[in-house]
Amino acid sequence: MSRKFLFGLLLSCLAIIILAPAPEAMEFPREGVPEIPNGVAEPFSGRWWLGFPEGTGTINGEPVVDCSSAVELTANGADRLSYKSSSGIETEFELMSFSGRTTWLPEWGESSIAVWVSKDEFFVYSVDLATGKARWGNPMVFRRC
Repeated sequence: MSRKFLFGLLLSCLAIIILAPAPEAMEFPREGVPEIPNGVAEPFSGRWWLGFPEGTGTINGEPVVDCSSAVELTANGADRLSYKSSSGIETEFELMSFSGRTTWLPEWGESSIAVWVSKDEFFVYSVDLATGKARWGNPMVFRRC
């Protein structure tokens, strides 16, 4: 094979890679429904199933926590939320409204962003402690029991 042919083939492959559309990532909600106030603890109060998003392009199995051993969220004032895991571990979060969503701020560790989908479901995205960026591609789903 000639050098010109190899160079042309290499250039064609490179053009295909550059011009090909990028694979579409699953788009999850980043802003909540307007009917539910952000930064307010009361809407979160209740028992919650915890799992993964459903829909085209997602693979999900059993929930992480089902309603028989639900996560319990309790309002502790207007902007504080008590989180009790299915294993009984409790954590408290301060809530803050920001850009159509609610930020959960723990005393220590990574914060989270909650985005309401309906009055009985919200998505939670963890925030990388080192960069401060939300992990938009990997939410957990909370569904009211």
